[in-house]
Amino acid sequence: MAHWRQLAVAVLTAAGATLHDGVDGSEGDGPGRAVIVLEDSGPEEIAIHATFFPQLQDLGGGEVGATPAQAAALELLEQISDDDDLDTG
Repeated sequence: MAHWRQLAVAVLTAAGATLHDGVDGSEGDGPGRAVIVLEDSGPEEIAIHATFFPQLQDLGGGEVGATPAQAAALELLEQISDDDDLDTG
C-alpha cells in the first residue's frame, strides 16, 4: 500500500506541474516543486513523504542541486527531523 501511495503522489505532482504550467513534464521545464505529505500512521506517529519535481540533482559530496522551492522544502524537512531528534532524546 505504501508503494502505491508514493507512486500516486509522484504521478499527481508531475501531472499538476504539467497542467498548471502547460509544459511537457520533462525535467528542467517550468518551476521546481516539492510536495510534503504528513499523515497519521499511529496514535502518536506521523509519516512524512516528500516528492520533488524535477528530481533533485546529486552534485556529489553530500550536496544536491535544487530549485528555491525545493531547497525550502529540504530545510523544512531538516527542521522536522531535528525537532524529532530533540523530542526523542
